[in-house]
Amino acid sequence: MKKIILDGVEVLVEEKDNYLQMNDICASDLSRIWDHIKTNYHKYEKWLCYHSTEVPITVLNGLEAVLKDNSIELRIDFNSFSCSETPGIIQITDNSFSEFAAYHDKNYPDMYWTSERIRRDLSRWAIHAMKHNNQIDGYVLISMWDPINAEIYCLDASASAQCELLIKSAVRHAFDNGKKEVIYMADENTISYEAALSIGFAITGFYKGYVVL
Repeated sequence: MKKIILDGVEVLVEEKDNYLQMNDICASDLSRIWDHIKTNYHKYEKWLCYHSTEVPITVLNGLEAVLKDNSIELRIDFNSFSCSETPGIIQITDNSFSEFAAYHDKNYPDMYWTSERIRRDLSRWAIHAMKHNNQIDGYVLISMWDPINAEIYCLDASASAQCELLIKSAVRHAFDNGKKEVIYMADENTISYEAALSIGFAITGFYKGYVVL
């Protein structure tokens, strides 16, 4: 994803996918550059993402932005994590990626991070999975590209015990690779949210993602 500056505002653009993202942009900045965005990126899917900062609802309503993601921000640091074994968890590699790709794309057909986009640079990710009857039965997708923090992007599990095991595996992998914190944007009152809290994650804010098509 390429970083550009428009009139002093940082914008992230993925030209191959017609995707544009702005983080925590205030009302005045958004209003100032929107005509440029609308004219030069009119075919792009435009995301306005807010991380525990004031959301300019009035401006967003005027743009007919739609709230697509409304999550609770959870974080855990090394000192808050009790490292434990995670039996039965495997790491997806180049050799096993095709099996993961079929499972991921079938279960998350509308997710921006398709298997094709993940595989463009697999080194930026870690994928830990569990199997049942020799088939993938759940996984956790972890972004590793930030030099300080890792982030859980997707957690696929049907039971609380599975969630807890996969989250633990993701967190341990991140800390073993030098990360200071792990972030997880979870939907409130779900089994994955409760599982994250149970192993030491703390609520630190919120994440709201709005899209303008």
